[in-house]
Amino acid sequence: MPRCRHILLAFALIASAGFVMKMAVAQERPSRIIYPDQQLPLRFSHTLHAKVGMNCQSCHTGIEQSGSSLDNNLPREADCIACHAIDRSLPEKVVEGPAAACIRCHPGFTAGEGGVPRVQLPIPNLKFSHATHLARKTPCDRCHGDFSAVEEASAKHLPTMRTCQGCHDGKAASDRCTTCHLAEAGDRMQSSFPGIGALLPSGSLRGAAHDLEFRTNHKYAAQNDASFCASCHKKDDCADCHNGVVKPMDFHAGDYVRMHAIEARRNSPDCSSCHRLQTFCQGCHSRMGVADDEKGGQFRGTGAFHPEGWNLQGLAGRGPNHHAFEAQRNIKQCASCHRESYCTKCHSAEVGTPRANPHPRDWRGSRKCQALVKRNRRMCLRCHIERTIGC
Repeated sequence: MPRCRHILLAFALIASAGFVMKMAVAQERPSRIIYPDQQLPLRFSHTLHAKVGMNCQSCHTGIEQSGSSLDNNLPREADCIACHAIDRSLPEKVVEGPAAACIRCHPGFTAGEGGVPRVQLPIPNLKFSHATHLARKTPCDRCHGDFSAVEEASAKHLPTMRTCQGCHDGKAASDRCTTCHLAEAGDRMQSSFPGIGALLPSGSLRGAAHDLEFRTNHKYAAQNDASFCASCHKKDDCADCHNGVVKPMDFHAGDYVRMHAIEARRNSPDCSSCHRLQTFCQGCHSRMGVADDEKGGQFRGTGAFHPEGWNLQGLAGRGPNHHAFEAQRNIKQCASCHRESYCTKCHSAEVGTPRANPHPRDWRGSRKCQALVKRNRRMCLRCHIERTIGC
C-alpha cells in the first residue's frame, strides 16, 4: 500500500510539473484580447523565401509607411506577382521556378468552385506604428523573432508584453500603459472589450497577476504602487468594496460562516475593515442565539461561557478572572457578543446605574480625556449626559 501511495504521489508531481510548464508556455502566447483570433487560410514558407535571399520588406512592401495598428501589412497578390507568374485565367498553371497554381498557396482551392477562402485579420486592440519603429532602426526580429526557420506565421509570432518591456522601460522608450494600449477617459487603459473579454495583468509587470487569489491579497500590490492600479481602475472600483457599507456577497468562500471564527480570532482588524462589529457581527450572533444580551441568547443566565468571578462588582471583588482585564486588553473581543447597551447597564453616568467607572484614576480633566472629547464627543455621550461632559 505505501508503494502505491508513492507511485500516485509521483504521478501527481509529474502532472503538476506538466501543468506548470503548460501554464508557462500559455503565458508566453500573445493575449487573445490584444490580438483577436485570426483566420489565415494560406500556405507560405518563410524559411524557403529566406533561403533565396528575400527579407521582410520584399513581401511586406508597405511596412515602412505603416503608421497605425489599423493597417493590414500582409502581402497582396500584386506583391506576389513580382516572383510568381500568377494567371487567374489559368488557376492550375504549372511553370518552372516559383509556383503559379492557386492551390500551392491557397489550400482547399478547387478550380471552377468560386474564389479562395479569404484572410480574416481582426484589428488588434493596440496602438502601434511600424514606421516609427523602423525609423529608429528597430530590426524586425526583435519583435517577431527569427523567421529563418518558420514556415507559416501566426499570432504566436506577434510580440508579447515581455518583448515590449525590453525597450519600453521608461528610459529607451516610454513605459506609460497608454503609449501602446487603448485609452479611456482620464487616460486610463481600456481593459474591457465587449464580445472579446477583459484584459488582465499576467504578473510579468510588478507581479500583480490577477489570478483567483488576487481579490483577497491585492492589498500588497496596492501598497507597493497604487498609481499602477490607477492605470486601469477608478476610485469607484475600490469604493465598491471598501466603503464599509456595501459588501461583495461572493468575497468569502462557500460555507464561510462555519469557519469564520478562526480568522476572526486571529485577526479581527481585517474583519472590521468591512464589517461593523456592533451591527453586523453582534446582530448575527444575537439572531443565532450565541450572544449574551437583553434579547436572550443561549448563554444568558447559564454562567457557563465566562469563568467564575467574571462579573463581580466593586474593586474588592476583582480577581484574576474579572472581565475588566479582558475588556482593557481587547474590547473588540467583548463587542463581538455584547452590544454597547449591555455594558452601559453598569458603566454609565446616568442616574440609577451602578456607576462602575471604567476610566483609570485622575481621568477627568486629563490630557487623554480632553483629546477623546475633542476627537469623538459622541463616544462620551454613550455613558454621559451632555451636562456631565467637561474637562
